[in-house]
Amino acid sequence: MTPERWQHVEEIFQAALDRPPQQRAAFFAEACPHDDELKQEATSLIEAYEQAGDFIEDSALEHDARVLLGHQSLIAGGRQIDRYTVIDRIGRGGMAEVYLAHDERLDRNVALKILPHYFTTDEPQLRRFQVEARAVSALNHTNIITIFDVGQSEGIRFIATEYIDGRDLRELITGPDLKLHEVIDLMVHLLSGLDAAHAAGIVHRDVKPENIMVRNDGVVKILDFGVAKLLERNASDEPSPAAPKRAETEVGVIVGTIGYMSPEQLHCLTVDRRTDIWSAGVVLYELLTRRSPFAGVSRADTIAAILEREPPPLSEGIATAPRPLMELQRIVGRALQKDRDRRYQDAEEMLCDLKAVASSGLNQVPVPSGLVLPPGVSGALRHQPLINRSRLLGLAVVAIVLVLAGAFLYRRIAMRTVDPNAVSSVPVKAYAQMSTAERLAFIDQQQQRISAMMGDRPEKIDEESVRMIKAYVDKYVARANSVPPLSAAYTRAVPQIPKVARPFAERRIPIVIGIYLPMIESAYHPCLENNIGAKGLFQFMPDTAERYGVSRAEMCDVDKMSSAAARYIADRMAEMGDDSQSMTLVLLSFNHGDNAVRDALRRLREVDNTAPRDFWTLYANREKLDGPFRTEAGYVHNFFAAAIIGENPTTFELPTPPLTSLAGK
Repeated sequence: MTPERWQHVEEIFQAALDRPPQQRAAFFAEACPHDDELKQEATSLIEAYEQAGDFIEDSALEHDARVLLGHQSLIAGGRQIDRYTVIDRIGRGGMAEVYLAHDERLDRNVALKILPHYFTTDEPQLRRFQVEARAVSALNHTNIITIFDVGQSEGIRFIATEYIDGRDLRELITGPDLKLHEVIDLMVHLLSGLDAAHAAGIVHRDVKPENIMVRNDGVVKILDFGVAKLLERNASDEPSPAAPKRAETEVGVIVGTIGYMSPEQLHCLTVDRRTDIWSAGVVLYELLTRRSPFAGVSRADTIAAILEREPPPLSEGIATAPRPLMELQRIVGRALQKDRDRRYQDAEEMLCDLKAVASSGLNQVPVPSGLVLPPGVSGALRHQPLINRSRLLGLAVVAIVLVLAGAFLYRRIAMRTVDPNAVSSVPVKAYAQMSTAERLAFIDQQQQRISAMMGDRPEKIDEESVRMIKAYVDKYVARANSVPPLSAAYTRAVPQIPKVARPFAERRIPIVIGIYLPMIESAYHPCLENNIGAKGLFQFMPDTAERYGVSRAEMCDVDKMSSAAARYIADRMAEMGDDSQSMTLVLLSFNHGDNAVRDALRRLREVDNTAPRDFWTLYANREKLDGPFRTEAGYVHNFFAAAIIGENPTTFELPTPPLTSLAGK
């Protein structure tokens, strides 16, 4: 459609809107007497506008909120709602009043959403919301807000979620200039969260900057699944036992926020994961350009733009821009295809393309207001030569040869990254017979092996940390001939491993965590009690055990304590992440508490906001951090030492097999 043609359609559309609905048919007949196509185009825009209604301008379910919230009175601080003590109101969303509250049973702050009276009178709406909320609560992903509880107390319906201390993406978009690597990092986390939700059968349907929070420690969280819809599966699909049950959504209901809604949402069609891809494309466009791709002077104009127009290019000179910028343009363009069959079909596909751009040389370029790279922003980058296909192929061949040669030498020298299930490549030699250099090389290799067992993104640590782990290993080895000997603790562990592993496996927690935490906590004494009152296999304080469903009388029960420990670890993973680097923080929080870890991360960001979020970085910067971390940071090193010994029994002359090999028995 030409600009002139579109302008004509828009004029007819706006003129029709100014007339009462009953007069529009006559107006079209008069305004378009010989142009049926023009009449049809304008009519379709009117129909989309009327179907959407005013409420699509609002945030998630804002239309219902006017009915839901009404004149609901505020809840005063100190009010007890079930096990939550209200502290203060922190916001009012489309569906609820939101309060900062304290969970007295689990001793943590939460965001408590108080649902309006409407939910107590509309049972189908309440039932559907609860099904979807509980489906989202089953997700355990770093980039998705954790829903802890959905309940009722004294007639008040509530949802308890993790409390996010940070800024939403809108503040970042309107704030100081971002760098491209920061934009791409934000999108990688957003798409990772969406991919996890989609894999569980959930589509968000209201992805927008206000629903994406960046915590003060840098973690990205997707909020407000209040309009989430369980993906409808074909009858032929075989849902997994863990998949949420299907929930139908009324035909013709439009939910979402107008500037981020996909064409299929505006047409009241069935939505799927590709709707979230569209919205993510809009968010990416805004992060790059600081403007909306479909901005209009009115709601009607915005709807028309989404349905009919293509967004302006990222840069005026996009046709001659460097290849990485052209790739970003291609990614945005594909995400914003009006035909969803031509869009990215899943978040992982878009994620892979963005990760490829992340290593393309644009990482340190700021994103200026309005355009990604207007003339003059980065002359060196703008004149970056484009690589032709033949040269690229030649470079690829050379790279492959170098990689193969490097791999050969790498294997000959030392294994730095290993398969978590692989047997150690170091020749079988007793640790006691190794030289200091051999011990350090062994510890270095095995630390990475344990890291790989803990999750994705295992990281090579510095020499200081290797030496620290070695110091703990040496302490264990020094007990080899003591009374009781080192082997006693590992022998005690053998019959307990299946009991410990089961609840950890059920919650998808790396088994190595469950197996070796008791080794450093209690040396596998089920009833050990220390001088401050911590007791049991995992050394819980009695009040912590009780919060996780274990009474004082049950703290010697291995099954119950293992289940409580798995729940505790799962809560920390939901907040800190589930990759190998994040799991080091989870380990640290088991000893120091999650508040201490959050504080340490916050202080680290004040020193260096680009530093990785893991224990090893905190340890390297420990002199800049306050509190117990400086003097008690050896807990994680101790864990790795215990795991290295337990997974290499021959090297340490133990009578047991590798302990993780017993998990499934």
